[in-house]
Amino acid sequence: GALVNGDVLNYPPPSYSPDTGLFYVHEQNTMRISYLMDPDPRGSMGLGGIAGGASLNYGTNIVVVDYKTGKITWRKPLNGGSVGLLTTAGGLLFLSNGQNVEAWDAKTGNGLWYSQIGGITSPAQTFLLDGKQHMLFTGAAGMYIFVQN
Repeated sequence: GALVNGDVLNYPPPSYSPDTGLFYVHEQNTMRISYLMDPDPRGSMGLGGIAGGASLNYGTNIVVVDYKTGKITWRKPLNGGSVGLLTTAGGLLFLSNGQNVEAWDAKTGNGLWYSQIGGITSPAQTFLLDGKQHMLFTGAAGMYIFVQN
C-alpha cells in the first residue's frame, strides 16, 4: 500500500535526514463521509444547503521510510497530532505534538527528552548562535528557546 493515500505532504512538515537516509512523515488515519441533507432550493450551482457527516480517527503516527526502497523502517504512534518534524545532524528527530516538544533517536524512534510547553503552534526552528545550537518553539504563552550545552 501507499504511505500516504490522497494526503498532502506540505503540512505538518515532514523531514529528511541525510545521515540516516530516512524520510520522516506525520501519518493521520482518518475517514470522513459528508452528504447533502437539504439542497439549496436555488439549484445545484454550488450555493450550499445543509450538509451532514461523520468522521472516524484510526490514530496518528510518525512513519519513517527508507527513501531508496520505499519500505517503512519504523512507525510510532503519537498521542495527539503533530505540527511538524525536524531532524538534526546530531541524530535527533524533534517533533511538537501540540502540548510537548519531544526529541527522539532518529534511527530507532526511542524517546530521549521532552518538555511540556502547551499550545504549540508551529514546527521547530533551529539556528546556530555563538557556536551553540538553538531550538525555537512557539507556544501558547510565547516563544521558547532551548540551547545546546
